[in-house]
Amino acid sequence: MWRSILNSAWDSGLTIAWVLSRERVEAGFVRLSPRALSPARLNPGYRSAILFGSGGRRFWDCFRSAHPGDLNVEANPLDHYTESIVEDLAETLRAEDPTAVAAYPFRHARQLLPFGGLTGSLRAFDVAPFGVLIDPEHGPWFAWRGAILTARELPERIPAGSAACASCPAPCVSACPAGAVDLSGFRWRDCVSHRLNAESCRERCLARESCPVGAHSRYGPDETRYYYRASLRMIRNAEHRGGEPA
Repeated sequence: MWRSILNSAWDSGLTIAWVLSRERVEAGFVRLSPRALSPARLNPGYRSAILFGSGGRRFWDCFRSAHPGDLNVEANPLDHYTESIVEDLAETLRAEDPTAVAAYPFRHARQLLPFGGLTGSLRAFDVAPFGVLIDPEHGPWFAWRGAILTARELPERIPAGSAACASCPAPCVSACPAGAVDLSGFRWRDCVSHRLNAESCRERCLARESCPVGAHSRYGPDETRYYYRASLRMIRNAEHRGGEPA
């Protein structure tokens, strides 16, 4: 069954599948925030968390094959595509574990916040000075898409690799025209202000594009535009509400 799940995930564009123990995941959430929405609140009896993600362009290509027409960013078609895949994977697993529950990083009834808590205890990850998680292989050109919390105690499946930012000369700092990228931390408000008022950063991130890690996985222009149009919409909605994007 595990091989079948991995093959189905790959065929749909989910090229990353890790397995973390409950102990490792819960420790990561505690370090982030005692008030974080821990996976144990979604599935109290889970023993393993299966993380699904995508690196490079394959996920986008699979998505566009399934949705070849014009995309309405406001309808969140990529999120719906993701949910359909992960729910099918969870349903397959429920043949052996009826308690298996899927969770997501995007707005959803089972949105897990903060989703990054799942990998909070892994040394292989950095958060770049431009505020994006850096994967050891794909750099900033990857994303978590969903997770399944299962009562099955699966062997851990964790990537080799080490954090990349510590030894990097950080070209992202000078590449940011807003001055929002800094080794001491990403200045979200400066980034937002610049994106709302300058054309150069509305549909791309110059700092992200300067990152030397995982350059072979860099998204294509259509995919990049989709993500940044979606994030800009969230920023504008948050500005209208007087808060930060969810």
